[in-house]
Amino acid sequence: MLFNISYLIFWWLILLWILPKIGLVKNLGFSNLQIQGLFSLKVLVGIGFTLFYQYYYGSRNTTDAFRFYDDANLLFEVFKNDPLTYSKVIFGIDMQSESVINATDPLNNWYKNHLHGVFNDNMTIIRFNALVRLFSFDVYHIHTLTINLLAFLGLAALINAIKNIGINSKLTFLSILLFPGVMFWSSAVLKESLLVFVMGFLTYYGLRTISTFNIKRLGFLLLFLLLGLTIKSYVAISIIVGFGLLLAFKLTSLKSRILIPTYLLLGTGAVILMDFFFKLRIPERFYQKQHDFLNEIALSKPGSAFELIILEPKWNSLLITAPNALFNALFRPFIWEVHSVISLVASFEILLLITLTIVAFWFKKRLNKQQTQIIAAFSISAAIILLIAGWVTPVFGALVRYKIPALILLLIILNILVDTKKNPFIQKWLN
Repeated sequence: MLFNISYLIFWWLILLWILPKIGLVKNLGFSNLQIQGLFSLKVLVGIGFTLFYQYYYGSRNTTDAFRFYDDANLLFEVFKNDPLTYSKVIFGIDMQSESVINATDPLNNWYKNHLHGVFNDNMTIIRFNALVRLFSFDVYHIHTLTINLLAFLGLAALINAIKNIGINSKLTFLSILLFPGVMFWSSAVLKESLLVFVMGFLTYYGLRTISTFNIKRLGFLLLFLLLGLTIKSYVAISIIVGFGLLLAFKLTSLKSRILIPTYLLLGTGAVILMDFFFKLRIPERFYQKQHDFLNEIALSKPGSAFELIILEPKWNSLLITAPNALFNALFRPFIWEVHSVISLVASFEILLLITLTIVAFWFKKRLNKQQTQIIAAFSISAAIILLIAGWVTPVFGALVRYKIPALILLLIILNILVDTKKNPFIQKWLN
């Protein structure tokens, strides 16, 4: 126990020394002490998250905070005896070889029961933990520290990506970092924390590639797109769809009121045509994902389950149920549907988001062309994420996690809208 605490403090102090020196973090405008305090707060929330799940839920086998870590420990045992096989597993090389299969078969969470044609993100978080395990010496919160460093840098990259379009960098960073759902779910050793890291840098290099193209930026964009596809593919694709609109703005001279609906209609039509000609079976995949979710809750009977409109494996079913899916993802759970601490916090943050929206529109500034385009692109990306989550998820516990990337985009939009100079309280607080 003494070694665990000492080792954690040692690495924590090193990161507190390094973090304010990183350019992306320095550009946020905070003092060194403020940066160190915000990062430490995030780490403490991550530790608190672990303690909460450890004592509230108990079982390590069903809790994401532990089950992927435990599998990574099994992989680390492979490293001790066969470093080459360990490396193959980590980098996805020769995955059908006998040695790799023997190494991954004992893992309880390496394979998913249902994939639906997308990458298995369980493998990504297990690989992350297995890499950190090389220097963590089985001190769990070294993983907490490492993943919070990545998430913090991802948020910093996200703010740096948009800081030149007329936002207050400090206010935007704080409003995202301290938003309850974002802080809670992106501070633990979970996929959401890795997703925030990738999402931030994907946006950073995406906007810069569109602004001024060069091979280096494109290379990093493709790298983080690939990483995004291995964590939450629907989020990475949604962000790329938003980038497509920004590229259309750059390449055409059409006004926003014409280009945006045209892009949406042509984009939707193109997806439907590709689905038809290439047999992608997109509606069937959504239908099956929802069906699998419903089967799971029929067996486990979670308290946070709720009724939703049953999909059919047809495009018209997706289109008809889209408003309900968007509403569920954005506004539920209602306060009267609260059954646990998690759903209580989720319900509170919905009220908080509504309040922030009212404030942003009350103190709304006159938007320039660039700000309007960014808002349109981020709105489309957020809407796609919310739709997908709303279509397939009949459990509030999962829904509040799936919509975190959309909440981040919506908070950015509100920060672009608000004129902090119109509100003396905000201005005084920032100063």
